Amino acid sequence: MLIALLPEEPAIAGLAPARVYWWRTSREGAVLDSGEDELQALRSRFPAERLRLLAPASVTNLYRVAMPVRRASAVRAALPFALEDQLSQELEELHLVAGLRRPDGRVVAAVVEHRCMQEWLSLAQEAGWRPEALIPQASLHHDQAPAQGLRVQPSPWPGQQDWALVTGADQEPVLVERGMLGFWVRQRLAQLEEEQRMVELVGCSVADLGLTDADGQMTGVEQQASLEAALRNSQPSARPLNLLTGPYTTGMATPPWRKLRPVLAAAAVLLVVVIGQQVLQGIALNSERDRLLAEIDQLFDETLPKSRRVDPVTQFRQALEGTAGQGGINGMGRLLHDVLAPVGGEDEVKIRQFRATTAEVELELQLPSFAELEKLRGRLAAEAGLNESLQGADSDSEGVTARLRVQRKES
Repeated sequence: MLIALLPEEPAIAGLAPARVYWWRTSREGAVLDSGEDELQALRSRFPAERLRLLAPASVTNLYRVAMPVRRASAVRAALPFALEDQLSQELEELHLVAGLRRPDGRVVAAVVEHRCMQEWLSLAQEAGWRPEALIPQASLHHDQAPAQGLRVQPSPWPGQQDWALVTGADQEPVLVERGMLGFWVRQRLAQLEEEQRMVELVGCSVADLGLTDADGQMTGVEQQASLEAALRNSQPSARPLNLLTGPYTTGMATPPWRKLRPVLAAAAVLLVVVIGQQVLQGIALNSERDRLLAEIDQLFDETLPKSRRVDPVTQFRQALEGTAGQGGINGMGRLLHDVLAPVGGEDEVKIRQFRATTAEVELELQLPSFAELEKLRGRLAAEAGLNESLQGADSDSEGVTARLRVQRKES
């Protein structure tokens, strides 16, 4: 992963591009490489690395505000009202971001001008980068706060030798120019209770700050802020405060195609449903085909019990045409034709089942009424050379079911 500290002001058009301090870290946060270069050069050198940017502390302010609400959406909505009295600029000019809740119950808030955000992101875009996070520089030192009072130490960041890092138990870290450090520390101590006015000095003395014992209890300590520890706090597992929220979320932190994810998800669900329907319909059609083939085979075996089943449909057609080896006037095909012709001429008569031999045909018919049955029997009797006999008849709500046997008259 690449971590780059942004400049306070991007390069002016027509001048040399701005150079940034950068560090390349491992997954564990160890620094593998570092230097100072342009973002465009870093893009060419490390095209596969992820990028996290650091917003300079001089133009990014951190606050702790009391928030009685807990839901993230409610905190975002209430943040402008909680910070209104502490800000000198118009809220429309500022980008406000809520972070984690500290142990004292207050919520961390970051404030930066929209102008700076737009310039930084434009600088990254021009270099071909899509940073996954933009983190306030000072927020990476939140774990350097003393138990109470203040801790003052030199800034561990390159190019900021004239700055000091000040951490406090009750407020977020801040980087202060050394020329303003004494005045700034005195103002902060005045805001504390008298028993909490303690200052831990690291790498500097009371005289350097222009303070006296009357300002508070001064103690020297050797513990100094580590740049490597700050960089580890920018890793994803540390959940750093990210300024890429609100209007800046989609533009840089997320690829543009992700805006279409709901539509793509709906299309994928629809595609799965359509494919599922096609598969189910195919299964149903195959099942129906197998059922029809089984019924054809069964009908063949019942109608032509002495014939070997090879191609039932073709064999039926040959039998109906009288070409199944029993040709002539007395062939089974001719008999079927003479019997089925009058039956098929009745629209309301349905053949439910039939069985045929060369000598006779047995039919099971569905008719609307007994009158239609007698009408059909009359038509069969009128056919020359045919004898018909009623084997049985039943009536129900659907009509009449009758079984007929038709034979040729003996010559």
